[in-house]
Amino acid sequence: MAFGDDVAQRGWQTGSVLPADLLPALAPHLSRPGQAAAAIGEDDWLLVVSQTCDIVASRFEAEPFVEVLHAHRREGKPRREFVDLRSTRQIDFRPNPGTHKDLVLTAHAIGDRYIVPREWFTQHEPDPKRHLSVDAARRLLAWYALRAARPSWPDELERRLRGAKPALLDALTPLADDIAEVRVAIDERDEELPAGQPYHMVVFFVVDEDVWNADVPGRAAIYDAFTRFVAALSGCNGIEVNTDRSEVVSGAVLTWQEARATDEWNFANLSHREP
Repeated sequence: MAFGDDVAQRGWQTGSVLPADLLPALAPHLSRPGQAAAAIGEDDWLLVVSQTCDIVASRFEAEPFVEVLHAHRREGKPRREFVDLRSTRQIDFRPNPGTHKDLVLTAHAIGDRYIVPREWFTQHEPDPKRHLSVDAARRLLAWYALRAARPSWPDELERRLRGAKPALLDALTPLADDIAEVRVAIDERDEELPAGQPYHMVVFFVVDEDVWNADVPGRAAIYDAFTRFVAALSGCNGIEVNTDRSEVVSGAVLTWQEARATDEWNFANLSHREP
């Protein structure tokens, strides 16, 4: 049996959780240079965050290591500044509402990430009672992709947006991330503008086609969020929103050209100065 086939038939994939009996063997790999191994609490999840195709690569030499994320249990609800990919450094998320309805985990993108030898995956099965849902696994991979792919906006634009961040968060908090996406076009996207010269923006709330066609209450909530979001953005000194061009639109009609001309709105774009 090929190495990768052995790993695959044991059930390893993106979102698998390392079982407790594997942790002692991996302890030397769960540390920083000169530091003791990370303490994995009983309620913590050590998640496999490599792509499934890499986890089950046929030859061991092709992918000798697997990336894992140490996710810590936290009490209460996810913090709004760390949900829905709003920070590239920290994330709060529900790992699997189907099996752990009220559980919230948190993790740091770098401080809680380790690589472990893939060879151990042919000697153990994943935790049978814990695994990420498909949506949670997809969101974690998107979170990591965002670190490299997020737009780099001008420092001056970030400064002008800073005071409106609470109001913008309030506007978006009621939205589920999987039914609408906020995209913005910035005319002066690559310019550090002087005081007195405004940034010109267009805002699109792109709505999932199924929600657009069938979920009337959901669509009404999106329109309300759109109105509040545009109002908060327009209230920023030195930012002008083109309200004639800004709109709520079905994902079925957003053009490829419009997608290329816009950036996905993300609070991570505004957080590069944060510790």
